[in-house]
Amino acid sequence: MTKDLIRRYIWLIDTINQAGDEGITYSRISKKWKENDLLSGGDEYAWRTFMNHRKDIFDLFGIRIDCKKSTNKYCIADRGDLKEATGFKRWVFDALSLSNQLSESVALRDRVLMEDTPSGQEFVSAILEAMRNNNMVTFSYKPFWVEEGSVSNLYHVEPYALKYFKRRWYLLAKYGECPLRIYALDRMLDIDIEFETFTMPNDFDAEDFFSSCFGIIVGDEEPQLIQLKVDSYQANYLRSLPLHHSQKEVERTETYTVFSYFLRPTFDFIQELLTLRETAEVLSPKSLRAEMSRIGKVVAKRNGK
Repeated sequence: MTKDLIRRYIWLIDTINQAGDEGITYSRISKKWKENDLLSGGDEYAWRTFMNHRKDIFDLFGIRIDCKKSTNKYCIADRGDLKEATGFKRWVFDALSLSNQLSESVALRDRVLMEDTPSGQEFVSAILEAMRNNNMVTFSYKPFWVEEGSVSNLYHVEPYALKYFKRRWYLLAKYGECPLRIYALDRMLDIDIEFETFTMPNDFDAEDFFSSCFGIIVGDEEPQLIQLKVDSYQANYLRSLPLHHSQKEVERTETYTVFSYFLRPTFDFIQELLTLRETAEVLSPKSLRAEMSRIGKVVAKRNGK
């Protein structure tokens, strides 16, 4: 899959979306295509190419382009639901739209700053291709805790899902008879798509698999009801960008707000709580409150307090 092809998908999605619920005709799309010299090189947008792009966009991103028979105009199906969409579909749609706008605003590129993904990005395309066709993948893997100079492990796995978290890509995969586990792409040394295929379970749902956790660690802990008290200033940030989809506001005063969550208190979640610093207090459960207190004492001791 070439970068130019992805750019064309991006352009088509964004062009049709900007037309709104009314939609846009193929002839108008074709005219806009030809006017975009960087994309088309001045060539016509062939009907067969347009139809192939429609199919590829649905296969890759789950975004369906429908044709209204009454007007013969094309529109994004369920466009109104995109504002409520979550997960991959929403992320893809927002990312593609932004990318398209930036590509048409070359002069502003140095004034719009994005976070880079340090490494592992080069394996995403191969894994997506394998997932699309249910092919096994084989990769060399070297965790950070392995000593320098030691031999990496070789894994032959069934790729179930990809997840992006804190500027790193992770693969959820099945290795032999072991339970599903996470592999970080930035710890992979190479990857090969195998001819061997596997059968994806019909009842597997990646979003459901991660629903009770924050980040990529699922862990053995049972989900718990967690109550977090934050000051009024920090509460505004959590309202606009919740820590987790289970977040609920249970108490609000002029000086503080109490939020509740139902999830597993894993390492990832504790790390996130620590970023709130003195603005937050864990009210329950007692075990999590005690762990936060323990960490605070260790930090204070190491910093000479």
